[in-house]
Amino acid sequence: MFQYRTSNFAPSVAAIQKHLGAVETELGKIGRIAGRQTSDAAAAASYQIGDAISTILSEMVERFRKGGQATGDQAGRLSNQALDLGAKYGSDALARVASQAEERPLLTLGVALGIGILIGATLLGGVGSATSSGGGSRRRRD
Repeated sequence: MFQYRTSNFAPSVAAIQKHLGAVETELGKIGRIAGRQTSDAAAAASYQIGDAISTILSEMVERFRKGGQATGDQAGRLSNQALDLGAKYGSDALARVASQAEERPLLTLGVALGIGILIGATLLGGVGSATSSGGGSRRRRD
């Protein structure tokens, strides 16, 4: 029923297959070239991005360092001002106490004696309460 016939298209199909093979080979070459170029471009871009980030971070560190130095300098100035002010007030208070002691020596002696008694009572009261609460009450049996 069916007989094998040689086709008139056989040479054309073979030529088309040959051309398709050449196109496929050429596309493979183009793909490899494009891949290399893309890889090279990506590597170059990553280096450029890395350099840019490094520069930005270095600038930020330098700004923080300068800000820290300025803050440290300002803190030093403020602490010196506080020390000078404290020394002035301390000197003024000491001069005032000295002048009061010269004007009223008996009153100064009374105040010092009262402060000494309060400190002594506090210390002895703390020792006395520690010994009385530690052992409880014990009775001697004869």
